[in-house]
Amino acid sequence: MKLLSSLTLIALFQLAVHGVEKRISNAVSKIDSLLDAGYKKNGVIPNPTINDSTFVRRVYLNIAGRIPTFKEAEAFVRSREKSKRSKLIDELLDSEGYVSHQFNWWADILRINTRMNGQVASNGTAYANWVKSAIRENTPYDRFVRELITAQGMIEENGAVGFYLRDRGMELDHLATTVQVFLGTQLVCAQCHDHPFDDWTQLDYYQLAAFSTPVKSIRTTHSMDLAMNLVKKEIKQSRGNKRKNENVKRNKSKELGRTFRAMTDNFRNSIIGETSAPLKLPHDYQYDDAKPNQVILPATPFGESVKLNQGQSRIQAYADWMTSPKNPRFTKTIANRMWKRVFGVGLYEPVDKIDKSTKASNPDLLTYLERLMIELNYDLKEFYRVLYNSKAFACESQSYELNSGDAFNFQGPRMRRLSAEQIWDSVVFMIRPDADFLSEDDKDVPNARIKAWERLQQQTPEALLERQKELSAFLKRTEKKMNDFRLEVDKVIKQKNSREATGLVRKISHYNSTATSEYARLTYWDPADLKRYFRTPFRNTPRALVSQLRQAFPGEKLPNEKTIYETNGLKKPQNKKQKIARNNNKNRKEDLKNKQLRMFREFQRASELSSPAPDGHFLRKFGQSDRSLIENANVKASTTQALSLMNGKHFGMLMNPNSVFSQEIKSAEDSDSMIDTIYLSVLSRYPTLQEKSLLRDEIAVSGDDAPRSIVWALLNTQQFLFVQ
Repeated sequence: MKLLSSLTLIALFQLAVHGVEKRISNAVSKIDSLLDAGYKKNGVIPNPTINDSTFVRRVYLNIAGRIPTFKEAEAFVRSREKSKRSKLIDELLDSEGYVSHQFNWWADILRINTRMNGQVASNGTAYANWVKSAIRENTPYDRFVRELITAQGMIEENGAVGFYLRDRGMELDHLATTVQVFLGTQLVCAQCHDHPFDDWTQLDYYQLAAFSTPVKSIRTTHSMDLAMNLVKKEIKQSRGNKRKNENVKRNKSKELGRTFRAMTDNFRNSIIGETSAPLKLPHDYQYDDAKPNQVILPATPFGESVKLNQGQSRIQAYADWMTSPKNPRFTKTIANRMWKRVFGVGLYEPVDKIDKSTKASNPDLLTYLERLMIELNYDLKEFYRVLYNSKAFACESQSYELNSGDAFNFQGPRMRRLSAEQIWDSVVFMIRPDADFLSEDDKDVPNARIKAWERLQQQTPEALLERQKELSAFLKRTEKKMNDFRLEVDKVIKQKNSREATGLVRKISHYNSTATSEYARLTYWDPADLKRYFRTPFRNTPRALVSQLRQAFPGEKLPNEKTIYETNGLKKPQNKKQKIARNNNKNRKEDLKNKQLRMFREFQRASELSSPAPDGHFLRKFGQSDRSLIENANVKASTTQALSLMNGKHFGMLMNPNSVFSQEIKSAEDSDSMIDTIYLSVLSRYPTLQEKSLLRDEIAVSGDDAPRSIVWALLNTQQFLFVQ
């Protein structure tokens, strides 16, 4: 019976696999036929099918974001398996390289920045990690968008709240980018006035914004709000002089708000929540359909009308409307974005500016792609699988100027220069093919902050008012103590008393330690669990006073800055190099056992570096987006790029004896084998007979220096820099 059951499960599994394969095959055939119809209508002929060398390079760059390694290219070109192309597509879609390359695309669209609006880097990292996880888990696109739009809570627990923290304090602007990204519609002009070229009015903009603008960065709990109301009610009920009563009320409210802000200082820029804040029209609103400063209720400018029930979440209703298959722009936008991702040109351009003039080059194909996306339940990986298996993807590339205004008929994919990330990642993999399994992200979740927030949320309004009194008194005592320390430091420096200076440093450190622990307790943190940097209102004063003493007594061995942190029970904040070393020890223990690999530490995939890379980095020189605008990358050539390719540090690392590329060249049996290795590694093809003949002469003349010259020359060719 068990055997029969197992056989039944196997049979069912095989049927399911066959069903999926048939569905993909039918979808590919449909796309091919719709493209054929377009060719006939426009009187064009599809380009010839590419060879295996061109295909393997193209598919690696498109899906994994890099060229294949020598071994990957050689294995594919030599393989005689009939279905090797479709199998390679499947393999790459399930690879970590797909996650990395897809993340770079979304990071550009969502403007993911490690330091969002000056926030701590861990916020940006948490957001980036959430997006990577969603890609890795192949989260359906509609759910991916829904989770971003409805994201609430602390960023350590839900990295999706980075979607709102990215534009913290700019809720109206955030709406414009959200609609542009997910609905392919540019409403930004209507934020200030009725749209001059479209149907959108300023009122339309504010009505749509009324769904999402209540979602903000918060620092108070529900109990804190109730506590504030209790105080206001208590003051209102008190008797006495009216003016005096108003002053007392105002001062008491200010003091309470100040103390509550101090209580939640360590949660700043980390928590997103849906508030009840109303949205009003601007004071200078000039149209007749509403009045200045009027409170606006949410409404949708197109698609199905949304009616909110009393007490219903605005942001949930907004997400339902946006991600619905019935929304006329949601599915269309992602289907067209992905078509452009694969073929280099959208079925309509620009992909994020649908207006009255928008017209698809192949309307029937676009309609089918929308239907296919819905049938696949917004499975982006399956959608990619269909597009990459189409005949058009395997055709020779076609030159086309994106902004020319001429029709593009998709005789083959548009010829494109590699993106900055593709160039960088290709070189990285020639140096170290383990790059898909490296990460500099600190994935330890700071549980101390999460636990502290949970404790704070559990407090009653009465308990918070009692704690507020304690905290307020403590902060006043601490402020006085810091002022006393300032006077003592000035006195010691004036008297040039070095012995007193040493004792004073220890005294300041000790007080800072005990005060930090007490501040942690009063704000519901566990004083024994402050392993990360913990903010206190007085945190800068001890460091400044110690620094002042050190400058005044340069020859004395005063306790260093580390003392302040260690006596607090904290770890001194690590600089970037220390953090990288710590993470590398955690994530690459085996690699670090080999000291030779340490020199390659900075050569990691673009998705694992700061987002965006710092100014002057290879990635920025080659046009990586600065993440200020949606899809802000560029592929324009420049003198800086040429100089970087010719003289950049990457070339030295590539030719380093310890790089995988150098070792493969060294292991070549003879000069012909070495030439083959170089060509397969850089261009994913074997050299022609003429090329090999010329290079044999070069090797005969240059000897051991020949490989370096050959590699340098190939890296600076158009063949390397373009997706053929």
